[in-house]
Amino acid sequence: MAMSFFGDSFLSGLGARFLGGEQGRSARIRYFLEGDPLAFEEFPSSPSVRARFRAEQLNDLERSTPVVMLVSCFSALTFAVSMWETPVADQARIWAALMFGLAGVIYARRATAPQRVGRVASPNGVYRASANALLHGSLWGALPVFFFAVSELPQQFVIAGICLATLFGGSFALSMIPVALLAHVIPIAAGFLIAILSEHSPAFDIVAGTVAMYAVVIVGGAVTRAGEAARRCAAEAAAEEGAMRDELTRLPNRLAFREDLARAFARLSRQNERFALMCFDLDGFKAVNDSMGHETGDAVLIEASRRLKASTRDSDLVARLGGDEFALIAVDIRSVEDAVTIAHRILANFRAPFEIDGRALPISVSIGIAIAPSDGVDPESLQRNADNAMYATKQSGRSGYTLFRDRFGFVAERNTLDAELDRAFAQRELFMVFQPFVDSQTQQTTGFEALLRWRHPVRGVLSAAEIVPLFERAGQIDRVGAWALEEAMTIAAAWPPHLRVAVNVSALQLRKPNFEETVRNALARSGLDPRRLELELTETAMILDGEKAFEMLTSLRALGISTALDDLGTGYSSLANLVGLPLDRLKIDRSFVMNLETNAMCASVVKLTIELARSLNLAVTAEGVENSRQLELLRDFGCRETQGYLFSRPRPATQISSLFGVCPMFEAAEALAPAEEPPAVAIAS
Repeated sequence: MAMSFFGDSFLSGLGARFLGGEQGRSARIRYFLEGDPLAFEEFPSSPSVRARFRAEQLNDLERSTPVVMLVSCFSALTFAVSMWETPVADQARIWAALMFGLAGVIYARRATAPQRVGRVASPNGVYRASANALLHGSLWGALPVFFFAVSELPQQFVIAGICLATLFGGSFALSMIPVALLAHVIPIAAGFLIAILSEHSPAFDIVAGTVAMYAVVIVGGAVTRAGEAARRCAAEAAAEEGAMRDELTRLPNRLAFREDLARAFARLSRQNERFALMCFDLDGFKAVNDSMGHETGDAVLIEASRRLKASTRDSDLVARLGGDEFALIAVDIRSVEDAVTIAHRILANFRAPFEIDGRALPISVSIGIAIAPSDGVDPESLQRNADNAMYATKQSGRSGYTLFRDRFGFVAERNTLDAELDRAFAQRELFMVFQPFVDSQTQQTTGFEALLRWRHPVRGVLSAAEIVPLFERAGQIDRVGAWALEEAMTIAAAWPPHLRVAVNVSALQLRKPNFEETVRNALARSGLDPRRLELELTETAMILDGEKAFEMLTSLRALGISTALDDLGTGYSSLANLVGLPLDRLKIDRSFVMNLETNAMCASVVKLTIELARSLNLAVTAEGVENSRQLELLRDFGCRETQGYLFSRPRPATQISSLFGVCPMFEAAEALAPAEEPPAVAIAS
């Protein structure tokens, strides 16, 4: 009966697999001592499942311990009273006092320690439970050894009854923790069997045999119950694991990331353990996904997740938040340099092209870093600030990282930004610089692009790529954009009449219903001929609000104002959108122009774009021309207008008069001088 009840759960697994298996004998013994009832099965539980099941075991024991100890104390009192008039009454009272003392110690520990175990538990809890069970079982096992032989038959019945009751009751309470169950059962059963077998009575021999069999049944049944509970726990953990994992990359998903971020803040509160949050965005992913299909895009995401995991420590959490957005929680960050080291390692692992289906895809990563608690005191603010830093990296050239504190610390809050901007207007810290457009055939200047700058008293000169996103998020872009538009027009009104001025317009500006009125008022106040004004917009700006944006731009074009699509080819443009938008000009992004000489694909894209523009009756401007060879290739492709450091860096209005006629080409040293745009890697000096 006992062996049938046992089945394969314990003895068969112990006998068949104890000496072998993948984990080895010592590891399996350790797992069993830590409370795992499946330790001797072919495939032991994973560490996370064991930790989760330990918590369930200890919670189950926590609920039953008070009742068991109360009954144990009552049984000890019953024994002491039954032995009151015997010669060993004093010894019996001492033994009962020890039992009451053990119960008092256990209750005192419960009173000073949390009574609820968390979702996971360390092996220490099982070790303590096993030690308590061994001490409790040893006291009860000593009872029949020392008192059974010297007692009369009535007292022997009392001893037998309370020992068996304790054996079975304690086994029920400890049934979820096999090692603690054995620590409790073995001393009691051994002491009881030694005592009654020493009487050499046939009746007691029968009792001994019955008790031994039932002890085996109890242990087997308890281990079977614990094993079933462990398997259920493993199944629940697997189901939850699936819900917390990204199906494609098998990284933790957004839900798991939020929970881990909350735990990181809890550790910060308890142990002052600083950590860094890094947000990642894959540069060039959308273009690959749109042009090569979702299967290629999925392969890129899987490879990106692999590289991110390979760049981080085992203690860090890498999660996929959705699309091509990833995040990293880097724990135990002692200094900013620790976070920077991780960022450098990630960037190094992304330098090699992604080899997908025999094609080399140039995928890079933009990183934003925020460190708790200095850059955020709660999950929402820290993630928002890391996102802002990542967005700044993308705006300033991509494939780099930005520390939030270095780029946004001085304008992290709306009120601070408002005050900063009020001072900027009062002190004339905002100003415009101008970079010429040059005819590729004649070298004649055809106009200038107006670029916003902020001469901050602490941070130095900040570019539009750095400050416009902040103004957009703070709701100040209308105010700044209107000023920049009128300032650029006012300056351009004094130029020779053949020169146009191009002004960048934010997507949020275009969405405002009063944008057309803002442009008309600026034209009226500046006196600029509308035919000399060109509005540069990204495709995102031009397709927002659909018909409203189309009608507004159409109305402005009726005044003679022209429109240009900026940064063509950076991931958003499609032929359908180009055909439907009110455009006069396409601007080829500098990322294609800078690789003209070395990348045949970039050269093909530039050439096809020029041909497409010609077929659509659109003008073309190529940005980022830095050397004469690039200029020569653009001429050969039929591009008439160029812009870049080969001709001039952006200059203040007072320094551009020499460029009004023929624009000279500078030597390489001048042409390749550092740009005013912020570097991809933004670190405090």
